This record gives sequence, C-alpha cells and structure tokens, in this order.
Amino acid sequence: MAESKEGRLAGRLALVTGGGGAIGRAVCRAFAREGAKVVVADINSSAAKETLSVLQGDPTSHREYEVDVLSSEAVQEMFKVVCSEYKTAPSIVAPIAGGTPLGVGNILDMSEKSFSFTIDLNLKGTFLTMQAAARAMIDNKVNNGSIITIASRIAETPRAGWSSYIAAKAAVQQLTKVAALELTARGIRCNVVLPGPANTPFMDKYVGAQGSLQNHYTAAGGSGIPLGRFAEVDEIANVFTFLASDESSYVSGASIKVTGGLQ
Repeated sequence: MAESKEGRLAGRLALVTGGGGAIGRAVCRAFAREGAKVVVADINSSAAKETLSVLQGDPTSHREYEVDVLSSEAVQEMFKVVCSEYKTAPSIVAPIAGGTPLGVGNILDMSEKSFSFTIDLNLKGTFLTMQAAARAMIDNKVNNGSIITIASRIAETPRAGWSSYIAAKAAVQQLTKVAALELTARGIRCNVVLPGPANTPFMDKYVGAQGSLQNHYTAAGGSGIPLGRFAEVDEIANVFTFLASDESSYVSGASIKVTGGLQ
C-alpha cells in the first residue's frame, strides 16, 4: 500500500517506545495510518517486528529498533542512529514503554526490587527517552515537536495495592508538565495521556485473576465506567494522534483522560 499523502501526520517521523505492546502497537498503527514514518522501538525485537509488519504505508519508510529504555547509552544511541538514517530527528516521540512486569502488591509485602524496577521502567525510561528526544529535536532544528507520554487514570485516583505503579505514573504526569514549561519555547509540546481500563492482554490476565474488577468497572452507575465498557486500544491511540498533529497546536502541558467517564 502506498504511503498516504493526505494524512494528518504526512511527512512526519515518529518514534514509539514500547511499540511491541498493545497500546504501543495501536499508536504505531495510528501514526502510520495518518502518513507518518514510524520507528517501532521495543526491548522485545520480535514484538517490534510484528508491529512493523502491520503498519500501513511504504514499508521501507518504517523501522524497528531494539532498545532498553533503562540504559541512557542505549537510548542516546537509538536517537543517533535514527537521526542518521532519516537525516532528521523524530518530530513525534511517544515514550510508551512501561507497565507492571513484577506485578502489584501491598506496601507491606512489596520488595525493594519490585518497587525500584517499576519506578525505573515507567519514570526513568520515560525521562531518558524524553531527554534524548528533546535534545535531538533541538539539534536538528525541529520546530513542531510533540512528545506524548503515558500515565494512568489511577495516577489521580489511587487504588490500594498499586503503590509503585501509581507513584511512577503520577511522577510521569508531573514530569511531562514540567517538560512542557521548559520545552514549549523550543518548539516542543509535551502532553500526557491517562488511560483507564483497556482491553489489553495485561488487563485480560488481571481481570481473569480478579473477576470482580470487571463487574465493578462496568456496573451501571456508582463507581463504574459511565460508558459501560473498557476502552479499545485504538481509542487510546486516537488521542495520541490528535496530540501529535497540528490539530493540537495550542495544547501543551495537558493531561487527557481516556476513561469512558471514569474519574
């Protein structure tokens, strides 16, 4: 399929970390569908290649890159290679790599290792990617940059048993707001997306172990989701596309909830 010349992101270069995951893959697909060239970055090269295989547009315009976002050297090298290959810096960067790989748990039971790794993966990885992206944009004189991070609805509405994840995502939210203050004058907008429960493999597994959670969230009224269902990953990706495009040219430092009305 030929690369779109009419999309909202036509001619733009985008880089997505965590591009092999459910939300990351949806974001990569959305960006490519709107005409962007996409670099799919993930620590899992097989997952990145799988995402690469489903992107619309000229397949030679997209790349996959294996990277550990917890390594400053690896992240900096990635941007160096990408800038060299494309002769410019990505003007759209979405640091989506994150999650709760070691699970969630009560503060009294959580190990230092679990807490530290969750903080690093979600916060440090986002910071390193954001910093390298901003430097690359400035060095390459990109004047319409957009950095879009991902936090979580529970960064603002905590749940018991998620201390490390909530702490990390709340920090990502505030880091993004500070970045907006510091970088908008350099032509780089920074915004953060806060999804609620979504139909992802992680949530399927979690709901499978915590069946009452699904009932709690989808119940009519009360504390349930007003729209009565979990989000589809494409619905989250659509918000990333808006924030990447010129349609959001006056939006910076914003936190946008994608929660179906759940507070």
